[in-house]
Amino acid sequence: MSINENKDCGTSCGCGTQVNGYWQDVEQKVLDPKVLKQEFSDNEFDSFSVQKTRRNFLKIMGFSVSALPLTGCIKIPVRKALPYLNKQDNVIPGVANWYASTHGMTPVLVKTREGRPIKVEGNEKSSTTFGGTNSQDQASVLSLYDSNRLRSAMIDGKEVEWADFDKALINALENTEGETVVITPSIYSPSALDVISKFKSKFSASHVPFDAVSNSAVAKANLITHGTMTNTEYDFEKANVVVSLGNDFLGTFGNSVRNTKQYTRRRSAKHPQGMNRHIQVESIMTLTGSNADFRYTRSEAAQRDIILGVLAGVGGDAHVVAAENKEVVAQIVKELKANAGKSLFIVGSNDVNANVVANKINALLGNYGKTTWVSKNHGEVLADDESFSSLVERMNTGKVGSVLFVGVNPVYNYHDSAKLTAALSKVKNVVSFASSADETSAKAKYIAPMNHVFESWGDTMVSSKELSLTQPVIQPLFGSRMWTETLMSLAGVSGTYYDFVKAKWAGKFDWNKALHDGVIIVDENPTINSFNQGLNVSSYAKALKATKTGSGLNIVTYVKSAVGNGDMANNPFLQELPDPITKATWDNYVMVSPIYAKENGIKSGDVVELSNGKSTVKLPAIVQPGTEKNTVAVALGYGRNVAGKVAKNLGENVYPFVTYNGSFNYAGSFGTVKKTGMFKGLAQTQTHHSMEGRDIIRETTFAEYTKNPKAGNEVFKPKTVHIYPEHKKDGHQWAMAINLASCTGCSSCIISCNAENNVPVVGRKEIAMKRDMHWLRIDRYYKGDENQPEVAHMPMLCQHCDNAPCENVCPVMATVQSSDGLNQQVYNRCVGTRYCANNCPYKVRRFNWFNYDRSDEYAKMALNPDVGIRTRGIMEKCSMCIQRIQDGKLTAKRERRELRDGDIKLACQQSCPADDGILFGDMNDPNSKISKHLADERKYVVLEELNVQPRVNYLTKIRNK
Repeated sequence: MSINENKDCGTSCGCGTQVNGYWQDVEQKVLDPKVLKQEFSDNEFDSFSVQKTRRNFLKIMGFSVSALPLTGCIKIPVRKALPYLNKQDNVIPGVANWYASTHGMTPVLVKTREGRPIKVEGNEKSSTTFGGTNSQDQASVLSLYDSNRLRSAMIDGKEVEWADFDKALINALENTEGETVVITPSIYSPSALDVISKFKSKFSASHVPFDAVSNSAVAKANLITHGTMTNTEYDFEKANVVVSLGNDFLGTFGNSVRNTKQYTRRRSAKHPQGMNRHIQVESIMTLTGSNADFRYTRSEAAQRDIILGVLAGVGGDAHVVAAENKEVVAQIVKELKANAGKSLFIVGSNDVNANVVANKINALLGNYGKTTWVSKNHGEVLADDESFSSLVERMNTGKVGSVLFVGVNPVYNYHDSAKLTAALSKVKNVVSFASSADETSAKAKYIAPMNHVFESWGDTMVSSKELSLTQPVIQPLFGSRMWTETLMSLAGVSGTYYDFVKAKWAGKFDWNKALHDGVIIVDENPTINSFNQGLNVSSYAKALKATKTGSGLNIVTYVKSAVGNGDMANNPFLQELPDPITKATWDNYVMVSPIYAKENGIKSGDVVELSNGKSTVKLPAIVQPGTEKNTVAVALGYGRNVAGKVAKNLGENVYPFVTYNGSFNYAGSFGTVKKTGMFKGLAQTQTHHSMEGRDIIRETTFAEYTKNPKAGNEVFKPKTVHIYPEHKKDGHQWAMAINLASCTGCSSCIISCNAENNVPVVGRKEIAMKRDMHWLRIDRYYKGDENQPEVAHMPMLCQHCDNAPCENVCPVMATVQSSDGLNQQVYNRCVGTRYCANNCPYKVRRFNWFNYDRSDEYAKMALNPDVGIRTRGIMEKCSMCIQRIQDGKLTAKRERRELRDGDIKLACQQSCPADDGILFGDMNDPNSKISKHLADERKYVVLEELNVQPRVNYLTKIRNK
């Protein structure tokens, strides 16, 4: 069926959608299809900056598992081909060791082989994240082996020994007039704060936390409404209704792993309290918005109007709502009132007034203490935008004599970098604690290389109840040192930081058990602060209403869940991870709405000039459904000019578009977009968004499901004919089930698969030519009105078909069926005909066009020795982590027992932060979780009519409409 023959969706958008309502890519809705480029167009990427030969591209930007450079001046780790003379008791060649640690706010387990960390998994003992991880957690091992890391302490650009560094810096700090200031990110480590306190006492210093992407308005609002400057905690599982205004809590806000776990538990149609309802109002399409039951595209100004309308509707100050927002406000108020004490109202704006009003709404509804709470401070100091801005002013007046930047890079990510740089020139002692050279260390006289987190000791309060311990899983690779130990040395504190942390918790819990488990509950019932009932929020509501709106297009700056604020921008795994919404890689870009694109003749890939009158950048545009018509958006974290070669000069730095009004405002800029006449093709992994009328994604509503569990899955069952003898299904028979109601599209599973299976990174140009190597992809489909679409996410991997169409066309039997039901790829037989890829209806097989560069000695330390390295001319695909299956079998055999359900978890499964988003197991075991899922009325397989009999099954998507 051609696109023009598809049945219309029933809306007035004229999109020519398919029978099931999902439509073709944006250009076919907005522009003439003739503008679409061919897949392998010779001229499509003329603006690509690298010299246009494959060999040069691969040499400069090709990347293997890492793009990290190998220069002649670095020391290569010694690799001894000798047996152990004094064998370590805990190291057995070929057997993995696991260590509990922490990355960011996620308790993790780190897998090591022969002393090399190679893989991160979530810690299932955590009562906060329950074993989930995010994409940065999964990619963190690659950052450990970054060849761009600093090698030794430096003074005035010259390498020095640590003892000399400490002596010189102590002398400088003691003999310099003016303030001494320590600048860190928000700190959740009680022990680290104690170290900072001792340093402050020694040098009469002050501590100013600074976050590149700030949520300080949340804490400051809590100080006003609850008396404690701390973050709000939520329990999405207990909320019948979640209303979010611009808050991407599943993607980039707060502890997204924790939020996703709670949220997806209530997205289960079989939850005892039923499925929750999610209403999202936002100006740009976010990961959270793409999962909402009701999503409304509204400008930032309209969101403020809606907040005030909801306040009035639930019993606060009166407010006249704009006509275009009345229906939205009415629905929100009705839902919240009907679920008082069982609802959540959250905002994403970093505006104190908006957050105070949101807190008042939750208080009026009686949500505090039930679905949300503000606990007492548990050893944390949070960023305060006002304090940092004030510090910059004091530096400019010459009142600051010494400043120590610990793990922050404000010369790059402060909105007024020129002002900060000028201020630093007036500070005598500028010290940078950094793991790699960055824009701030380039301005520093003293540089103290920091350990990677996996080379460090530490502790982190990941919630108001739970402490997660951090332990090193490898000796420091370079001449770095824990920043806490450097401060201890400067402050004259004896001993190691390990001793310091251990002494901190002495007598409070069993140290060895806590270190083994990684997490410990330190406060079963933390003090919950009450809302200040005497607080009059009228002044905050009036201030919110009076927020000025500029002229022109509203420029919204945001962060991607992978690249984040730019600290991990030199990690090629993260750069090549497709954005969950746009599916673009290796760049930032200007998102424009379909309406604006149509009116101004803009198509995806057109280079546009974005300006707010003070700052100007040139970036390719992308036409993004769900973007408010007068809003443009661009991601932070790009445009580094002092970084490793992965991140350096990639994209544009748009931190200058952030404004300041007492806190950093990420939607406060207004300006223009102008076409330049140039074109720069986007490196997207998905440019075709149509299901061509096929029921690839089956879905229903919660109301229909409660009436009929087969709702949405009662499709015509095609008659199938077997032309091959069926495979025997004895012994273990592996299968997978993916719950579309749980999958949020976060993409953590993709990087987990990459790290586990040594999937190469191929670079921007190869991605643009549709030569990505990801074994797992997440397809994203739109439905309905292009300005306010519904979205569905679907993980797609090798379906491991019993009647696999790839097998019968391979001339050398390189792809065969195993006795336990897996479609295996025998690399040594493959001659690269690619017949199998042509014959695969799911398009999940990947071809190695080149021998991707693997020359970096440090990067090679991240490779999984249990998985072979594929070479040029070889087809590869998902293997269902066969190495993990074999390891599970061998473990059960060594322990002389039967293999148990849950013994084997695939890389994608173990990384998924959603609740039962991906399940794997033995379908021949009637008591296994997978068997129960396969018996569910929602179970179906994709392209059932082809009779390829996939082993990967899906459960229908359910929306609570």
